[in-house]
Amino acid sequence: MTEKNLTERNLLEHNFPERNMTELNMPEHNMPEHNIPELDEIKQKLRQMLTPRRFEHSVNTMEVCIRLAEKYGADVKKAAIAGLVHDCAKNLDKDDILPMCEKYGIIVDEIARSQPKLLHGEIGAHMAQELLGIDDPQILAAIAEHTLGRPGMDKISSIVFIADYIEAGRNFEGIEEIRKAADESLEKAIVAGIDSTIVHVLKKGQPLHPRSILTRNWALEKLKEQENQG
Repeated sequence: MTEKNLTERNLLEHNFPERNMTELNMPEHNMPEHNIPELDEIKQKLRQMLTPRRFEHSVNTMEVCIRLAEKYGADVKKAAIAGLVHDCAKNLDKDDILPMCEKYGIIVDEIARSQPKLLHGEIGAHMAQELLGIDDPQILAAIAEHTLGRPGMDKISSIVFIADYIEAGRNFEGIEEIRKAADESLEKAIVAGIDSTIVHVLKKGQPLHPRSILTRNWALEKLKEQENQG
């Protein structure tokens, strides 16, 4: 996928009909009440960047981001856009990932070099700015941080990180525990999500990325602080 193929003109010249909520298997939580006109234009562009399955996941994630933003008092518009765009680099060819990191000046550690898909969040933040015209720092940070997390990440980043786990299309062992945790606190959901990832990674015999561990430890500290204050 080249920059040339993703120009504004090429992305918008096709007329793709919107899929309905039933087809996406999501609860009825419609966008008009939030008055976010940018979403329609972003969707048109994302359809050219993602597979249908990945696009559906992105819309599902956006829906969860909206609900979590409402629940935890975050900016709904920023959460919605970040959730929709978070995987904009997910369908890049594996061979394109490291060259794009070099293009954008992204530092690649040893683990990420051996598992390039871990880098799609950081690449996605640059693509969102370059190809989708998104320049809000919180939105870009949430896109960059959604894969591995980051100690100290803000509410928007935390919401996208969690929504990526629990959107309606996800179905894996332990997901209900993460969804339940998300109803209790963002930090509990972050810990539950990373715990699930740790189990999955260990079963596959892959190395754990230290940033995930640091993010988990940070969330645990936040939970302890909340308990002490309570």
